[in-house]
Amino acid sequence: MLETQRHILILEILDAHGSVSLHELVAQIGASEATLRRDLIKLAQSGRLVQVRGGAVSARAKERLVQRHHLAGPAFLANLERETNAKCAIAKAAAALCTDGEAIIINGGSTTFHMGAFLRDHRVNVLTNSLALGLDLLEHSQNRVVFPAGEAHRKLSFILNPLDDSVTDAFRASKYFLSTHGVNAKEVMEADPLVARAEQRLAAQADEVILLVDATKIGKNSSYAALPLSRINKLITDERMTQSQRAVFENHGIEVLIARPSADQANAVNSA
Repeated sequence: MLETQRHILILEILDAHGSVSLHELVAQIGASEATLRRDLIKLAQSGRLVQVRGGAVSARAKERLVQRHHLAGPAFLANLERETNAKCAIAKAAAALCTDGEAIIINGGSTTFHMGAFLRDHRVNVLTNSLALGLDLLEHSQNRVVFPAGEAHRKLSFILNPLDDSVTDAFRASKYFLSTHGVNAKEVMEADPLVARAEQRLAAQADEVILLVDATKIGKNSSYAALPLSRINKLITDERMTQSQRAVFENHGIEVLIARPSADQANAVNSA
């Protein structure tokens, strides 16, 4: 294959996915790593892509990120910057529970948004009311993405619908991954009544509800009860959870998973 043909293919792959690893390029184009590495250097020098360790990203990736952030809204973006290390560890642990071919539900939220980065090599059917997560999965993965019917709320990066939603009501999932405003000794709590209602509706469509919260949200109350703890099957949190907090959840029959970032295996999950 001629060099110009390889360059065209590389740019087409980046245009479709936003980023690509050198290993993926070898598999898709069939040239050697050394040849493709030289191609990436040349394309980077001409400004047509950005070379990164182990691969490349589209030169338009920054522009796409800005566009997604414009859609997301200030409240979502502010939450995205809080407790990032813990949220990424929790999200990786959650994604590790997914099996290719299954149907899952992921609600909107800053912790669940981070699942997108760890689902890129999966092939699952995802129903999500998160605008930001849905767009990320469509751009960077081959997962099937379904959005519920409703109105887009930029502030929260949610799709919300107080009325009947035939899309959600027809969807059946093995797992529902839920992040939330807070959770106390009795209930999952939300600050917005429409968000609380959406979580109830989504939970009704799943066999298993998995709660994703960093430790700062444990014991945190709010105005609206979304789900009782009796509806939660698993809780994934970080190592700052206290033994007394853990006992509360385990007494409700909830399996507790602790996500622990480490130097050797980032965001590894352990359960006791």
